[in-house]
Parts: sequence; C-alpha cells; structure tokens
Amino acid sequence: MPYSRLFVFMVTSVLALVALIIPWYFLSPYLAAPVISVAGQLMDYGFLWVEGYERHETVGTLLTTLNVAVNQNGRLVVGQLSPEVNYRTFGYGLVLFWALLIASRPKGMWLKMALGTLILVPSQVFSMCFRWLREALLTSGAEVVRQAGVHRWVLEIIAYFDQLGFLIITPLMPILLWLLLDRAFINKLWMEMVMAGAAEAEGHKKPKGPD
Repeated sequence: MPYSRLFVFMVTSVLALVALIIPWYFLSPYLAAPVISVAGQLMDYGFLWVEGYERHETVGTLLTTLNVAVNQNGRLVVGQLSPEVNYRTFGYGLVLFWALLIASRPKGMWLKMALGTLILVPSQVFSMCFRWLREALLTSGAEVVRQAGVHRWVLEIIAYFDQLGFLIITPLMPILLWLLLDRAFINKLWMEMVMAGAAEAEGHKKPKGPD
C-alpha cells in the first residue's frame, strides 16, 4: 500500500509538471515582474556601476556605466554594458513546487500554492542577481572587471553563488518548501512504510507449522 501510494505520487507529480509547464510559460511575464523589480533595485543599491534596470516580459536588463567595445557596421564603437537575464532560466522551480502539491493534495492546497509562490521569490531574486553579475563581470573581459573595481576573489564568489543558484537552489528550494508545507503527507507515508515493514518482518518470524 505505501509503495503503491509513493508510485502514484511520483507519476502524478511528473504528469502535473509536464501539464503545468504550458500555463507557467504564459504566466511567467507576470511572475517575473516582482523578481526582476526586487533584483534590479538590490543591484542598483549595491553597486555604484549599476544605473538601473529594465524589464521586457521575462527578460531583465541591467543598465550599467561599464564601457565595452562593440562591433557596429564593421567598426568598433564604445557602448555601455547591459547584461540580460531571462527569468525562465531559473523560474521553472515554481512549476516543480506546484506539481508536488497537486500530487500530494494537502489540505488548503490552493492557499499553500499561493503562499509558496511568494516564498520562492527571494530565491529567484538571488539567482537573478548572481546571473546578472556573472554576465557582467565573468564574461565581458578584464577591462570591464577593472572598471568595476572588483578583485579576483570576488569573481570566484560570484561564480560559486551563480552555480549554487542555478544548479542547487532552483531545483532544491521547491522540494524543501513542499516538504515544509505538506509534512502530513510525508509523515503518513513514512508511518505506512514503517508499519508495512514491521508486518513483513513479523510474517517472516512466524514459525512454520508441522508437516
């Protein structure tokens, strides 16, 4: 029984994940708005070389005073670096959270879904900020780094936290949040598995009757 419940949960969560990708894709411009806004304001407050930000649907553009040479009609022209980050590259963790809730069907599911959507915003802001920093300082050359006045050890930290946000926080935070908001499902599944294991062990201990 507990193993069949686990199997149904896993299959349902995968199917829900696939089905929810489409509505999430069309909702993502609205979901991206607060993330880009908060991330842009943090960057503007934290770095002197940041002049502001712009948003076009799910793409956030960081406006900077960092000069770069760009090829324009065959000649080099100096322009300002404006790295772009697409919310969809890390916002998919929200779909995973929704799918897990639908598969486990906790009490107050819709309220928990709305609450979790808000709670995940800080982790998405974290990922966007460090992806902006990566695009601005790790891929634009030594001259841009010199203009920003950033030390090499800071670049190592940026690279680390960018990978942490993209590879760990994005897929892991939705799972941890689901575990926190639906502990009843986990506890019930765990107790059923323990009781099933105990019953199976007891069955093996029963002595065989005489032939």
